Amino acid sequence: MNNNPLGFAITMAAFAFFIVCPRMGAMTNLLERHTSYPIYWLVIIGTLASIPLLLTMTWLIRKWGLTAGLGFAVLTDLAAAAVLTSVNLKVAVETVIIAIFVIGGNKLAMWITGRFMA
Repeated sequence: MNNNPLGFAITMAAFAFFIVCPRMGAMTNLLERHTSYPIYWLVIIGTLASIPLLLTMTWLIRKWGLTAGLGFAVLTDLAAAAVLTSVNLKVAVETVIIAIFVIGGNKLAMWITGRFMA
């Protein structure tokens, strides 16, 4: 492990910025528009509930690579869509569409950087 405190702080800040990504903004917007629950409580409690899922995804990536981690993330998106069908079918379908774009965006990003930055 690297013992550089500044490097650790910078890495932690980058991870926090990754968590707050456009996909999370879109999903939060969906929940805000289609549910009557307090959105700030949903964000706080949902963030705490996501910690075991993030750890599982990280373990999968370290053990079997990015594809395994993304596969798990897609499964959690599908689980979210399945759960949300009881709240609002439109939200569930939008969740699946966002997941598809995330996968496509990841593949496109890897292709572009592999092609032009190799």
